[in-house]
Amino acid sequence: MKGEGDMREIDEIIIHCSDSSFGNAALIDSWHRERGFDKVGYHYVILNGWLTEKLCSAHMDGHMETGRHTEEVGAHCYGKNTKSIGVCLIGKSGQFSWQQLNTLANFIARAPHDVKIGFHSDYSSEKPHCPGIDAKDILKAMAHG
Repeated sequence: MKGEGDMREIDEIIIHCSDSSFGNAALIDSWHRERGFDKVGYHYVILNGWLTEKLCSAHMDGHMETGRHTEEVGAHCYGKNTKSIGVCLIGKSGQFSWQQLNTLANFIARAPHDVKIGFHSDYSSEKPHCPGIDAKDILKAMAHG
């Protein structure tokens, strides 16, 4: 998978969760910088509408924000960053809105057929239930898109 302006080969989309009940790409960027990253590790962040613990913006539920540019190597999955795109759903493991799953399904549907879809938990015992999505849920969202 190569998009316009992409300078690297992408063979996988790896799906994550923020393990927080709120947030956006800017907040994750600050969390990642606190951990020593140079910027947000994910390429895309799919919002759940909760921007802070107290501020909900329902029309933002399912909105996809850009984190790192896709031509930049991510910092989201050790050993897999070079050839992958990282997508993070805001929320606790398995607790995502229909709007978020629909956005994810539409993103996946636009990817070339040879791009593998993986979950962070496929590669990390540190986050064993990240993102806690059943692939059947994504297929349902794709079918009802």
